[in-house]
Amino acid sequence: MKYFLVVLLMAVFTESSAQDKARFYVGTGAKGAESSITLCELDLTSGKVAVIDTFNNCPGPGYVTLSPDKKNLYSVNQDHTIAAFAVGEGGALTYLNSQPAEGQNPCHVSVHPSGWMAFLANYGSGSWAAYPLIATGRLHDASAKFQFNGSGPDKSRQEKPHAHCVVPSPNGDFVYVSDLGTDRLMNYKLDKKTGQVVANPAQAYFSTKPGAGPRHLAIHRSGKYLYLLNEMHITLTACAIDEAGVVTEIETVPTIPADFKGKNTSAAVRLHPNGKYVYVSNRGYNSVHGFEIMKDGKLRSVGEVREGLDTPRDFNFDPSGKFMVVGNQKTNDLTVYRVDPRTGKMTFLSQSISLKDPICFQFL
Repeated sequence: MKYFLVVLLMAVFTESSAQDKARFYVGTGAKGAESSITLCELDLTSGKVAVIDTFNNCPGPGYVTLSPDKKNLYSVNQDHTIAAFAVGEGGALTYLNSQPAEGQNPCHVSVHPSGWMAFLANYGSGSWAAYPLIATGRLHDASAKFQFNGSGPDKSRQEKPHAHCVVPSPNGDFVYVSDLGTDRLMNYKLDKKTGQVVANPAQAYFSTKPGAGPRHLAIHRSGKYLYLLNEMHITLTACAIDEAGVVTEIETVPTIPADFKGKNTSAAVRLHPNGKYVYVSNRGYNSVHGFEIMKDGKLRSVGEVREGLDTPRDFNFDPSGKFMVVGNQKTNDLTVYRVDPRTGKMTFLSQSISLKDPICFQFL
C-alpha cells in the first residue's frame, strides 16, 4: 500500500511538473553556426526561458510552423527551400526532407487544417506554392504555384509583388495570401478532395488602401473574421469573411499613437488562444498592442506594452494564453509578458536568454 502511494505521488508530481512548463521553437534569420531552430522551455510559474536544444539542418530557418497534430514542423529557409521535420519526444526534431521554394526568399509557411498540405510565400519573387504532405509528414513536390504581378505607389518597397504571408481558412476551403507589393490580399479556393487550388471565383483579391503594405494576417477560429496587418501604414484592418470566402473591410485602426514621429514598421499579428483578443507588434516604436474583438468583429484597444522591447518582429502565446514570448531582433534576446485572459492586458515579467535574430515562435 505504501509503495502504491509513493508511485501515485511521483506520477502526480511528474504530471504537475510537466504542466508547469511549455516548450516552443524559435526560428532565426541568422547565418552560419547560429543558424538553427532552437527548442526552448518556458517556466509557467516564473516566466523564465531556458534553451533545451538546437537543430542545425537548414540555413536560416526563419519562419516555422507546426502541423495541427503537432507531429511535424516545417521551416522556410535562406537557401530558398521548405523543410520538413518529425517532432519526437520532448520536441526533438528529426529532419525528413526538403523541397525547392519555387521562388526566392521564402518568408512564411503554414499548414492546412487537415494536415495534408503545406503552403509557403516567397517575398523576393512575389509568389507562393502548395505542397502535398505524405503520411509521415514528408513534403511532396509542389502541386500548385502562383506568380503575382503588379506594383504599388511606394517604389522603394512596392516596385514589384512581395508575397508575405499565406494562411488557410479554419474550414480549409480557402487560402489567403497577402502581397505587400501590390496592396492586395489574394483569395483562393481549395478543393479538399483533389487538392486543386484556383483563384476564388467570388473574389480574386481584396484591396487595401494604396501604400498600406499588407504584411501578415490572422483568421479568427470562427472563420468569420480576418485581421490584416499593414506594415507600411502601421494599421490593422478588421475584415468579415462570408460563406463564399469573400473578404470585406469592417474597419481599420492604428497600432501606434498618432503623435509618434519616428520610423516604424508593423511586424506580426497573433490571435490570443481564447479568441477574444488580437495583438500586433511594431518595430521602431517598439511595442505590442492588444485589441479586444467585439461581437461584430470590430476592435477595442486594451493597451500596449513597450518595456524590454527592441525591434520585436514576432511573438506568440503559450497554450494557456497566460504568457506571451516576444523576440527582439535588435538586442537578440526574448522578453516575456504575463497576459490576463480576462482583460487582455499585458504585464512585463522578464527579459532573458540570448538568441541570435529571433523572428518566429511556435509553441508545442
